[in-house]
Amino acid sequence: MKMPDLATNEGVELGITRWLVTEGDAVKRGQALLEVETDKAVQEVECIANGTLKTIHVQSGQKVAVGTIIATIKVS
Repeated sequence: MKMPDLATNEGVELGITRWLVTEGDAVKRGQALLEVETDKAVQEVECIANGTLKTIHVQSGQKVAVGTIIATIKVS
């Protein structure tokens, strides 16, 4: 799963404020997985598939560019 483009300015890094699930949790498409801080607000990011959250690659408090891999989901 990649960091979605939630910002209005190109090249802006977005910060993960907190994960709402932990590694090993079952997740469903459309479920809120994490909160991301943009230049305007904190927004929830939804899961893109049904499965299991295998690995969190970017921890809370870190900022990354749009398109960076932030988590691995094992699709079921």
